[in-house]
Amino acid sequence: MVAASVAVVGAAGITAAALPAAATATPPRPTLNTGHTTRVTLPTGDKLLVTRDASGRVRGATPATRTHQTFLTEHLGKDTYVLPGTALAKLGKGMSLAQFDVTALAAGRTGVNPGGVHPNFPMRTATITVLDAQGKPADDAGLAVVNVDDSRKYANFPEAVNGQARISVPDGHYALMAYHATYDAAGTSVTGEWISFGRFTVSGKAVTSTVDMRKATSELSIGTPKPADTQAVDLTWARGSSDDAGLSSGVSTDASHPVHVSSSPSGPGVQHWDVHATLTSPKGTAEPYQYEAEFATDRAVGTNQRYAVTEDSVATIDTRYYADKPRTGQSVWFSALPWEFLVFRAGVEQPQPERRTVYLSADDPDLTYSSMVVARFAEGDFYGEMDSGVRTFSPGQQARIDWMRGPLAPGIPGDTGVGDYYCGACRQSDTMSIGLAPVTDSTADHSGYLDPPGDGTVSSSHFVLYRGSAKLADEKDVVGGDFPVPAARSSYRIAYDQTRRAPWTAQSTTSHTEWTFSSTHSGTAGVPGRFVCADGTTAKCSPVNLLLPRYAVDQTLDGRVPVGASSLVLTVTHAAGNPRTPIEGATVAVSYDDGKNWTKASVQDLGGGRYSAGWDNPASAAGHTVTLKVTATDSTHATVTQIVHAAVTVAAQ
Repeated sequence: MVAASVAVVGAAGITAAALPAAATATPPRPTLNTGHTTRVTLPTGDKLLVTRDASGRVRGATPATRTHQTFLTEHLGKDTYVLPGTALAKLGKGMSLAQFDVTALAAGRTGVNPGGVHPNFPMRTATITVLDAQGKPADDAGLAVVNVDDSRKYANFPEAVNGQARISVPDGHYALMAYHATYDAAGTSVTGEWISFGRFTVSGKAVTSTVDMRKATSELSIGTPKPADTQAVDLTWARGSSDDAGLSSGVSTDASHPVHVSSSPSGPGVQHWDVHATLTSPKGTAEPYQYEAEFATDRAVGTNQRYAVTEDSVATIDTRYYADKPRTGQSVWFSALPWEFLVFRAGVEQPQPERRTVYLSADDPDLTYSSMVVARFAEGDFYGEMDSGVRTFSPGQQARIDWMRGPLAPGIPGDTGVGDYYCGACRQSDTMSIGLAPVTDSTADHSGYLDPPGDGTVSSSHFVLYRGSAKLADEKDVVGGDFPVPAARSSYRIAYDQTRRAPWTAQSTTSHTEWTFSSTHSGTAGVPGRFVCADGTTAKCSPVNLLLPRYAVDQTLDGRVPVGASSLVLTVTHAAGNPRTPIEGATVAVSYDDGKNWTKASVQDLGGGRYSAGWDNPASAAGHTVTLKVTATDSTHATVTQIVHAAVTVAAQ
């Protein structure tokens, strides 16, 4: 077993223009594909990418620039707060916690100061003293304090200044977590971090309680089967009278310094403790690998904070990042447990194209994963974002996941069967809702977005919806919408044109897609209960039958195919929720002059909507791109035609 060394995090976030979101009846698990992703700027100038679910609650956050910063995360009620550790001492001295309310910042509203109590109880003064690792009053410390009998009575995040915090609370049993850090002489780099837990009881009179960082005697460490450098550590404590009440408090750090933790005994209510770490193979490793390590405990925080990843506890993911131009990208894995309301993770920079083995902790059946990849990362700017659906993995499982394997084309991401799923093609009663993903790749549950135009990037689209020959919608730069339609069964056609040119890629630059299908009044729920339809429920919601082509071109990681024989496997599926009606046929053609002339590929039906296509690239095409055209139809006469320009590149000879 190798104890992973502690290194500096290279963190990045992703900019997104998400599909339309609708209110959900119950909050989904904290994953990245459940709503809008928004860039926010904290009062300190730090930039974050925050992802909100359809109800507006923040579910995920990641730094949007490279950072060596420690972030404190707090979640209470409907609001989430993300506070850089260096700002802790400024609270009450010109800054308030409300200024770091990322839920409010993402929604464009004023932040809310946590109000921990309904004042209809007799109140007592609780004085909390925080001692540092030398036994002296801590100059500043963050606190999370909660009533574990009934968290509705009190849950808050007071600050201890000069070693002391005074709060007014009703009678009851209380649990608390205190955080303290030391810094170098310049006050910018963390030299040590301490987390200590405490508890006290209030019964009819004022009380005093002391939290002593000298009790945080267990130094956090993560061991891995192969040598690995720690890139980021995320510690989350959730405490309250139930999982639906209370608060959560977290520390996300680069861990280039010791992190010490005390124990916390069990008691009334619920208590969760989660340790997550991202670790990567040492620089220069010929076959790079990465660990996403997760260790969660309930009821009590143990006295031993030394953790070890074992070979039999992980799933092994052969992960391939395709790129037709060399670039520096970034990836983030978001792991989530059912009780977590917020997942804060930092990303890992990586060269692309690249093949990397990712080992995921998989011994907790309740642990879910979603992930996010950016094609090109530059300080403060992010291009080519793509998100995954929600997945679960099991110990010993081996899987392959391809990212940005082209051709990249518009579509609708597939349903993984885990967690809530936003329906991109559904009908409720007589409202048809279409929400296309501008970019999909060869992996069914992946979806991406167009980059903001400018600086050499051109992004545009044109969406048209017809009923018969009547035009129902004709909009630019949208991915769909909600459209009133007649109850009677009618034939519909969608035409969607898209341009995505950017300096970081030369492939999949423009596309034209047409779908034809029929639809009638939906009076019952025809989709699984996990689906999120236009009004946030599945009432009277049924799927719209769009056919979705997905491509697996036999190509190198840099998007090249050879002169001579080339092939692809075409998979045609239906938009999620539809019955699997038979696919009756498909065609494939290629063009070497941007679609002026076409060469038909030979197509073999492999069954189940899968087709193998082959063609020969002439020597004259070496160094040039190939345009791809596919058509498909199913037994209901639904059709799809998709043309992708610069789909792949023929390798130069």
